[in-house]
Amino acid sequence: MDQTDLRDILERYQQGTCTAEEKRLVENWYQALGNERELQLTPEEQETVRLNLWNRIAEQTIATEEDNPEDRSWLAAPAARWAAAAVLALGLGLGAQQFWPAAKPKVAGPTTAAVQWVVYPNTGQQVVGITLPDSSRVQLSPGSQLKYPRTFGAKQRPVYLVGKAFFKVQRDTTRPFQVYTAQMLTTVLGTSFTVQAYQGQKKAVVEVKTGRVRVSPRVVANASVSKALPAAIVVLPNQQAVYSPERQQLQRELVAQPVQLKSQSFVFDDRPVPEVLTALEQAYGVHIVFDSKALANCTVTLALRNKSLYGKLDVLCKTLGATYEEVNAQILFHGPGCQGS
Repeated sequence: MDQTDLRDILERYQQGTCTAEEKRLVENWYQALGNERELQLTPEEQETVRLNLWNRIAEQTIATEEDNPEDRSWLAAPAARWAAAAVLALGLGLGAQQFWPAAKPKVAGPTTAAVQWVVYPNTGQQVVGITLPDSSRVQLSPGSQLKYPRTFGAKQRPVYLVGKAFFKVQRDTTRPFQVYTAQMLTTVLGTSFTVQAYQGQKKAVVEVKTGRVRVSPRVVANASVSKALPAAIVVLPNQQAVYSPERQQLQRELVAQPVQLKSQSFVFDDRPVPEVLTALEQAYGVHIVFDSKALANCTVTLALRNKSLYGKLDVLCKTLGATYEEVNAQILFHGPGCQGS
């Protein structure tokens, strides 16, 4: 349930077309917050109130699950989130006042404005480019939504994602860049990576292109919590973090098609196999585990240009009668060895 759905339920309530259950929940929420008087807010102020309320509800949901994972409180129920739509969009009741910054006396010189958020939903069919306040770039995929502050703070750079986006982050060691999804928190200083975390998707994925990122799992409202959350992991280029909230399993894997990170000709003329494997390892940044002593007397003459990493390994294995497998983002190369001359 995203903010567009929340606006829809409120609009139906205002038009008198919502269900009896939705109407009851909306009115109960409004009564609970108090409606003794209305706040006279500008459209911009109402948007700030709505976003602040949305953030508070999301934080309360996560906090409740972390404190008592077995208790699926009313905040985790879709119907209750529909009820919260009334508060998020109306921005009228007395309860909204607690989320609005208290008025400060005017003083001479510059003043600090309340944090304002930009919500960008990509409802089209093409990827949309977005430039963030720190000049970081985002490629937002169709059916995705990004929320970010108009101005980043002094200590961190948080953004909120539903769906899929590619990030190219400006390096700033003093302000970590943080991508929040319902399932994961991805923290970086400066790098490029893709996050995919659509609503209803069983697994969330963070794929690193350059640099390194730290991926931490988060509690998910509809997950069956049976054990402690897995520890955070660091993900390097050509690796991806895959997190299953239901199974509470966070794994580091190689991406489907590792890209070449360093220049290499991949033409070998009667060269030792360990040299070939080392060249592949350095070019792709992928650790390859092999028995250097067993393969010391094995030499090959190969031209491996215009092939993927796995294509190169396939040719090498066919030549030697060897095999390989991927384990924890590493390649384990199994070769029979060669007799010495």
